[in-house]
Amino acid sequence: MLLLAVCPAAGCQARPQETVKVFCWSLTPQAKAVISGLERGLGRSLPVVEAGGDYDRGELLVRELAHEKLQLLVVLGTQALMLTAPRIKKTPVVFALVADPYHTGAAYNKAHPEDHQANITGVASPPPLEEALRQGRKLFPAKRRWGLLYNPGEGSSLELQQHMAALAQQSGLELTARPAATESEAMAQLTALPSQGVEVVYIPPEQFSRQYAASLLQLGKERRLVVINGNPRIDGKGAVLTVTLDYDAVGEEAARLAQRLLAGEKPAKIPIVTASPAQVQVDEALLSQWAGYPPGR
Repeated sequence: MLLLAVCPAAGCQARPQETVKVFCWSLTPQAKAVISGLERGLGRSLPVVEAGGDYDRGELLVRELAHEKLQLLVVLGTQALMLTAPRIKKTPVVFALVADPYHTGAAYNKAHPEDHQANITGVASPPPLEEALRQGRKLFPAKRRWGLLYNPGEGSSLELQQHMAALAQQSGLELTARPAATESEAMAQLTALPSQGVEVVYIPPEQFSRQYAASLLQLGKERRLVVINGNPRIDGKGAVLTVTLDYDAVGEEAARLAQRLLAGEKPAKIPIVTASPAQVQVDEALLSQWAGYPPGR
C-alpha cells in the first residue's frame, strides 16, 4: 500500500525500450526479407547498419557497435558474423542468414550446436537441398539422373556437392557432378551433360553458378534439360522449379531467439538452431510443356 501511495507521487517510469540493432553485411533482397520477418516477430522496426559488402567498412562498424550499450545485436550474413565474433564478446548476439556458422569462429562443432561463443547464438540456414530433391522427384519421378556443376576451389561449393551427392544416393537418384573453376570450363561441362544422360540439373545457391546460369536456363527453355533453380539471386525463365530458402521465415526464427534473450536467457545456454524453411515456385506453363514432351511419352 505504501508503494502504491508513493508511486503516483514520485512518478512511475515505464521500462525503457530494449536497444536492438541489426548489423548486415549487404542489404540484398534476401537480407531485407529476413529483416521483415525479424521485425514482425519482434513487433517493432529495427535500425540497420550495413557494411555494403565492404570489409573495411564492416570492421569500422563492428568497432563502433562494440562500444554501444546494446541489449541485443542481430547479425546477418556469414561475413558479418566473421567480423563480429572476434570483436564483440559481451553484447548478446543472434545471427541469421548464415548457411554454416561453424567456419566463422562463432561456433565450433557442427555435431555439438550447443558449443559456441558464449555471447552468440543464432540460426544456421543451409540451402534446402533435400526439399529441392523431393519436389523434383515429385514432378518428374521417371527422371533419375541429375547433374550439378561445382567449383572445387571453393570450400562451400565442394561441401554442397558432397551433401547433395549423399542426399541423391539416399533418394535413389544418380548424381553426375562435374568440377569447373572458370566460366569456360563450366560451359564445356554444361554442354556435355545431355550427352552423358543427365536429365535434371540443379543450380546451386552460390556465386559461381551465376556465370553459367543463363546458358543453363536456355537449355531449360528448349526442354533439353529439366532445370531446378536453388539460387535466389538468379531470376529467369527456364527453371521449371525454384526451391530457395524462405528468408522471411528465417527472420521469424531469429526473432524467436531474440525474444528469449531479451527476456533474460543467456545465449551460452541456447544451442544454435538449424532451420531451412523452403519457398517453392513452379513454372506451370513450362511444366505443362514438359508433360507433353517428347510427343507420345
